[in-house]
Amino acid sequence: MAETDYVISGIMIKKSGLIDLRETYRLMKEWFFQRRYDFIEKEYNDRDFEDGKNIFIKWSSEKKVDDYTKMIVDITFRGNKLEDVKVGNRNLLKGNVSILFESYVYKDYEDNWEKNPVSKFIREVFDKFLIKQNFDKIHKDLKAETYAIFDEVKKYLKAVKYD
Repeated sequence: MAETDYVISGIMIKKSGLIDLRETYRLMKEWFFQRRYDFIEKEYNDRDFEDGKNIFIKWSSEKKVDDYTKMIVDITFRGNKLEDVKVGNRNLLKGNVSILFESYVYKDYEDNWEKNPVSKFIREVFDKFLIKQNFDKIHKDLKAETYAIFDEVKKYLKAVKYD
């Protein structure tokens, strides 16, 4: 089983008011595409209630560093008491939303070193003593990229005005 090193366990953006979910999705997808991540929608649920719609979306972005290591940024979008509204020619949502960003590194994601206890031990020694500096750099890069997309989305949500 792949080993998971958590880099950022959760940073969140909260917003009340109008949001263009389609444009927010496009912004994130383009940002990850430019940095050579695969961007996948893993889950989408929406439910209608008397006081509005609740939406839950889970996106995951993955970037292969090498045949042993993969960087992952998961994004969870939650919307509560949302209403569909039309402003000009845009279809928007009005309500309370939160966007959670989490990132981690998968080591041995193809389970090549998990076949027996001896190879697993060798992998542990290899990780801790031989390529630790490499993992430190990967963690640093992933942390920087997670905060960069977080800041980009936060800046967009604060700057956009719907007339």
